[in-house]
Amino acid sequence: MFASDTLNEILGDGGESIQGETVLRFQGLTLAREGVSSLDDLDLQIRAGETVALVADSEWVVRRAARAAIGLEAPQGGRVELLGQDVLGLTEQARLRLRRSVGYLFHNSGLIHNLTVWYNVALPALYHSRFQDIEGVRGRVDLILQRCRLTHVRDLRPAALDEYTRKRVALGRTWVLSPRLIVVEDPLVDIDSSSGSRLMEFAFGPTPPGWEGEDPRPAGAAVLITSQGLHESIFRFAHRLIIIREGKVVFADNPRLFDRRGKREAGDLIQDGNLRKP
Repeated sequence: MFASDTLNEILGDGGESIQGETVLRFQGLTLAREGVSSLDDLDLQIRAGETVALVADSEWVVRRAARAAIGLEAPQGGRVELLGQDVLGLTEQARLRLRRSVGYLFHNSGLIHNLTVWYNVALPALYHSRFQDIEGVRGRVDLILQRCRLTHVRDLRPAALDEYTRKRVALGRTWVLSPRLIVVEDPLVDIDSSSGSRLMEFAFGPTPPGWEGEDPRPAGAAVLITSQGLHESIFRFAHRLIIIREGKVVFADNPRLFDRRGKREAGDLIQDGNLRKP
């Protein structure tokens, strides 16, 4: 559960108004599994510099909603706009070009198991033609490894790492192309709450004491975090929290208001900090 004084201390009384351009927009997003609707008519827009946490009572929904944002999954209804473009209306080649502007962290990290940590982080930059200078790639990847405290494992492969470390590698990979949108898919699955808090701190917290270098995290990126759990370590950094229960939005507001209204709306879905299955 969450202590309201902690959230209020973090987020303040007034919240933060985000006025940047719209990076991601869902219009009437509908997801259905085996003909049964699991998400009905979701409208959502995320602006540059804004972080939105979308929490649902279904693992299937939170992962498909995240993937629908960049065209990895086709919804059963609605429209998805990324940087003003209709994702589903693009050719596959055009979608691939658009995804250069996106960093995506899969719930299972999605690392390439026969590549070292260094090459896993570098892979988007090496794959896309945006970075032609290998020295420029090397410098950026080395900076990201330092920021994520991964320098000591740079030559190891994912199988040699624990799940928390693999997620830090995957997080660093989302930054390498300085994307305009970062999608974080169910990030705290398979790690304990302490590791989850540290992962979110790496992603969204202040630079650590003593850090004197450039911050490699993309400035002004829009962020969508999806989760099947009401974890403070996720939404303590969010500007907006959206809770979906049985396919319907039951709460959509500043997270600091959750203790006042969200518990009533979420009701018995809250159990030990997670959404209970209906």
